[in-house]
Parts: sequence; C-alpha cells; structure tokens
Amino acid sequence: MPAVPQGITRVGLIGVGAIAQVNHLPALARMKDVEIFGICDDDPEKARVVAERFRVPHALSDYEKLLRLKELDAVIVATPNHLHAPMTLAALDYGKHVLCEKPPARTASEAEMMAEAARRSGKTLMYAMNNRFRAEAQILRRFIERRELGDIFYAKTGWLRYRTERGGPEWYTNKRSSGGGVLMDLGVQMLDLSVWLLGNPKVVSVTATKYGRDPRQDVEDTVAAMLLLENGASLTLEVSWALLLEKNFAYLNLYGTEGAALLHPFRIHKEMGGRLKDVTPSLDSGRNLYKQSYESELEHFLRCISQGERPQASPEEGLHIMRIIDAIYQSAETRREVRLH
Repeated sequence: MPAVPQGITRVGLIGVGAIAQVNHLPALARMKDVEIFGICDDDPEKARVVAERFRVPHALSDYEKLLRLKELDAVIVATPNHLHAPMTLAALDYGKHVLCEKPPARTASEAEMMAEAARRSGKTLMYAMNNRFRAEAQILRRFIERRELGDIFYAKTGWLRYRTERGGPEWYTNKRSSGGGVLMDLGVQMLDLSVWLLGNPKVVSVTATKYGRDPRQDVEDTVAAMLLLENGASLTLEVSWALLLEKNFAYLNLYGTEGAALLHPFRIHKEMGGRLKDVTPSLDSGRNLYKQSYESELEHFLRCISQGERPQASPEEGLHIMRIIDAIYQSAETRREVRLH
C-alpha cells in the first residue's frame, strides 16, 4: 500500500447504504487531504463491492475491527437509528472523531450519553444536519444574525409527502430500530433547520398530535406540533409521508417585524420605505444545492478535526433537538401540553 502523505485525514464509513454511496463517498473521493481508509457494512459482499468501486483499502463487516485501525482518524456513522448511539460511543472510546447521520439518536437519553462521551474523549462529535449547509440556508442565517428581519415572532415548517406503499428498509417502520416514524425521518430535519435558523432558542412547551393509518406498523406517519419559544415566538411543524396530495413539498417560513423569508422557494422580503421589497440574493444556479450541502458539511467536519472549528451541529444541539422530539411524542401520546422549561 502506498504511503499516505502527512496531513491526510483518514476517514472510515460504518454503513454503506444509499446515503453513503450517493453522498458521503463521492464527496470524500473528490476532496484533497482525505483518504477513505475503510468501510464497514453488515453485508460483507456489499462492503467489498463498494470498497472496490471507491478504491478503499479496508472492507470489513465488524465495525469494531474498523475502529481498531490505528491509522483511522474519523468515522461517519450512517446506520439504522438504533445503532447511532452504540457505534458513536464505541468510536469515541477508540479515540475517533465522529460524524453521525440524523437523527442524533432514538431518544434524548441516548443523545445525552453521546454528548457526555464526546466531552470525555475530547474528540469531535458532529451530527449530519446537511440542510444547514445548503447555500440558501446559510444566506438566510446571516440575514437573521444581522437582524435584518427584525424580531421573528412566527415560524412554520413542514415536509409533506403523498401516500404510497413506502419502500425502503424494514427498520424505518419498526419503532425499536427507528425510534419513531415520520418525525424521526422528515421531522428531525425540518425541526433542526428551523431551530438553528432561530438561534437555538429554548422551547418552553410543546403541544402535538400524531396519526398512523397502517395498523401493521408501530410508528406514526403524520405529526403536527406547536412549539412555544422562550421569547414568546411560536414554531409550528407538520410532517407526513401518508397524505393524499398531488405532489410532495417541503417548506420553512419565517415572519419578523421587519421582513419575512421563505425556503422552497427561496425568498426574502423586507419592509423598506413603507413598501415590501424583494431582497433575495441570487444563488449559483449551476450547482446542485443538495449535493453541495453534503460537500460543505463534510468540509466543515474535516476542519473541525484539522483546525479545531466548533461543529455547527454539536452534541449539545443534537441533545436539544432530541429533547424537543421526546416532548412531541409525549404530548401526542398523552394529548396534553408538555412543558420543557
């Protein structure tokens, strides 16, 4: 095996399903100062084929064997949800930096253990919230930080999909493996993006409902929630993968005292001189914003390792999101408001 130059970060992947093959591996393969050093999957043949395709020297089916490779600096955990906590804890214990796919865990208690392990190890733990790294989200965050929208008093977000006989792996609709249904799949992404854009405020209370149309599944397919924030603002969230719609759509709308912003489509309007003016910056139309979000996310993670940057989706932020999700489930199951602060 040829010698790896100094300054190279050696990364391993645990779980080589669609998200690894479509996003993580191609992006890493194009980066300088990175070597994809090993991959692991519980399907040995898949691990071998993917390793051959991306010219990865180590293909394993036991993740602890991957973690024992002394040359390895970091791992990406892209496995079913119930494995996020134990694999992240093991990786940190072996002294590896970790990028863990969303959701952070199945519960806040798991996320709390992961945050504590990261503090104890001194290694980077970051959650793969790629939507934060989309170009339009980064622009909007800067607008908000400059208070160009004034005080944001109302936010609404959702991701609604039409009803299908949902494909994908069986663990998606098994609560023990997934931790939940659509809230843990689509909801965690829109909730995290909204809370991040709003500056990670404390959530005072949650009121929620959930529905499940298929009695064969023990997870929900639709969730609606209202969150009251510490500054008096409110955030509504609705997610479903089982509606009778013509087409799927996702949205995030923010309304402030001096302006408003929409994602999907991207629009920013401000009140100027008594009139509403479109101040939306232009985006690079030649780039695939979805692919770019994964590239930017990975570049940031690597800078956290090599330059000591603070991870944008930190263990503490992941714990914050999981506490909100726990409260949404509790409210939906008890049909009562749940107070967090």
